Amino acid sequence: MKRFFVLLLAAGMVSGVSAQDNMEAFRHLSIGAEVGLHGFGVEVAMPVQKHLVLKAGYNWVPSGDLFTTDLTLDTKELRDAQNTIESNHLHTFANKFGESSVINAGLQLGMTNYKVMLNWYPFASGRFYVSGGVYYTPSSKQNDSFIRISGKTTANDWAALQELNDVEYQYDPSAGKRELALTIGDKSYAVRDVDGCGYMQADFTMDPLKYYVGLGIGRCVPNNFVGLQFELGAMIYHNAKLYCQDQEVGSISDAAAEFGNDAKEIIEYVDKYPIYPQVSLRLSFRMF
Repeated sequence: MKRFFVLLLAAGMVSGVSAQDNMEAFRHLSIGAEVGLHGFGVEVAMPVQKHLVLKAGYNWVPSGDLFTTDLTLDTKELRDAQNTIESNHLHTFANKFGESSVINAGLQLGMTNYKVMLNWYPFASGRFYVSGGVYYTPSSKQNDSFIRISGKTTANDWAALQELNDVEYQYDPSAGKRELALTIGDKSYAVRDVDGCGYMQADFTMDPLKYYVGLGIGRCVPNNFVGLQFELGAMIYHNAKLYCQDQEVGSISDAAAEFGNDAKEIIEYVDKYPIYPQVSLRLSFRMF
């Protein structure tokens, strides 16, 4: 990694010798499109000083699951209750529980942000730069989670739960309703009925204001009509919280243990390190 940054700096020094100066304050403007670990984005850029370029833009991630993971719910107690009823009342259940119920859940990423950045070029006519600024989630998207894991129970397990509750009530009207639940630490989070299915959701959230630092190569305002930029950086967030079924989870590390391996690694990382790495490729078009 050190070697890479040395090469990055060297490239910037070399480009500083050969590139045309295009940093006249408020005399140039570019628009750009980018893609990276933060999704897709658009931005505008304008020099405000010989070494500084001001940028503003908007980033978003398309909807859809990045990958799927498994949430495992313990159903041993529910299975035992079915067996007891079948033994005592000669009732045969149409759907039977196993020792566990597996919810195949999808992981989605929510990264809708406005951004304001300032790029500093040590060499006014060079291509190497240091970037810093902020991301801000608009109010219309602040209920969206940074990471969401959600899924439904199998049709068999949800039907089995409904039947078990109906049959227990038939034989004992005072019996409380049983639930399918995900256990995290010493607390259980019950599956909800959504459109006739059992639904489970976990959300990882953060404050809407995030900070950013990065290094890159390329001109925000190209010397020619089109320019290409490559950038490495990190978005720094704070006040991270994990919710399961809209209830805050006290221990994120305990919760991570209940998710599949891929999701577990992500949750553990964002809990320990409040830094989201950024890698982006940007295509810029000079307007004037």
